Amino acid sequence: MVFQIGIILLVLFTGFRYAMGWSGTSIETYCPLGGLETALSLFTHQQFTCATGERNLALFVGLLFLTVLSRKAFCGWVCPIGAISEWIYKGTKYMFRGLGKRNDIYRNIPMEPTRKLDRRLRWIRLPVLLLILGFTFWTGELIFRGFDPYYVLFSFHGHDVKMWSYAIIGIVLLGIFIFPMAWCRYLCPLGVALWPFSKIGRLTIARSVEKCIRCGECSRACPHNLPVDEVAEVNSGECTLCLECVHVCPKEDILELHLKGLKR
Repeated sequence: MVFQIGIILLVLFTGFRYAMGWSGTSIETYCPLGGLETALSLFTHQQFTCATGERNLALFVGLLFLTVLSRKAFCGWVCPIGAISEWIYKGTKYMFRGLGKRNDIYRNIPMEPTRKLDRRLRWIRLPVLLLILGFTFWTGELIFRGFDPYYVLFSFHGHDVKMWSYAIIGIVLLGIFIFPMAWCRYLCPLGVALWPFSKIGRLTIARSVEKCIRCGECSRACPHNLPVDEVAEVNSGECTLCLECVHVCPKEDILELHLKGLKR
């Protein structure tokens, strides 16, 4: 939580300084998705797209290496939208848990899809990513700006942000409020780009099958609806290593971080 708050404060500080004209460095400079958006243009035309540059590309390449090591830790520990999504998820669970004791209508909020439906919905991110990459290459502009929660929320009404942008962000936030981590699970283009690298990530959550009492608390605490209590190691490409499962486990030494290749 402290790390997430620190990152968000830094992003707000960077966005505010740029908006006031005190700095030439915008928050786009630190967006790794920009490195992916400009990759095709750089390969075919030897030039960066719009406001992207070497730093975006370096961040994206570095993020790929980080993801191979520690899965989607970036999404849980660094990404501001991931942090906001987690806070909304936790706040919604806490609020409606109390309301649900008095009225059954609140018990199913936030609404958690079945794991089968959840897996299918996650594929929506792929056409979103392809549309963004295709239109960015075709137009030579960062056409995603006005729809990007990161840019809209932290650029202080930056370039290409319109009034409808805030309406879209409002819908996204409402979606997160109703469906846990809706943006991260079903819409985030960077999330699906990182998925294959996260799938082979070396750092994982390991479960002691012998000691586990199978209470299910770990799975219920997972913001990404992963079946932590059903596997010996959480090898899903969606795991952000947020450690919520470890935190709620009632027994010690059942769940722990484990680096593959090392003896447990």
